[in-house]
Amino acid sequence: MSRRQKTVHIDSNPFICENCGLTVPSLESGTHNRNHCPHCLFSKHLDMKIGDRRSGCRGVMEPIGLWIKENKECSVIHRCRKCGFIRTNRIASDDNEVVLFTLAARLITQLPFPANIALEKIERQQMGGEI
Repeated sequence: MSRRQKTVHIDSNPFICENCGLTVPSLESGTHNRNHCPHCLFSKHLDMKIGDRRSGCRGVMEPIGLWIKENKECSVIHRCRKCGFIRTNRIASDDNEVVLFTLAARLITQLPFPANIALEKIERQQMGGEI
C-alpha cells in the first residue's frame, strides 16, 4: 500500500503584497508561515490544502470577514477573487488593527435589516419590556 508523504512548505521569506504593493516582512514569532499582508490583510491563493503550495490558481485573496473560534483565537476569512475559494488564516501580532476593526465593523454597517430597530428591540428586552 502506497502512502503519499505530506509536504508542508514553510515560507518565512519577505514578499511584496500583490494588493497594496508594500513589503511584507517575515514573522518573528507565532507561526511558521506568513499567510497574508499585515498592512491590508490580503493574501494569495497558493494552497489546495494548508501548506502544500499546490494551487494553480494564484489569485489574490480578499479579506471578507473575521472568525472568532471557541478558544477566542481570531482568523481572517479570505475569498479568492479569481476562483472564489474560501480559507481562513490566523491573525498575526503585527496585523493592522485599524484594518481588522474595519473588517469587523463592515458586518454591522451592511446588515440586511435596519440595525437601529434591532438594537431598540434588544434594549427593550434587556429592560424587561416586550419585543
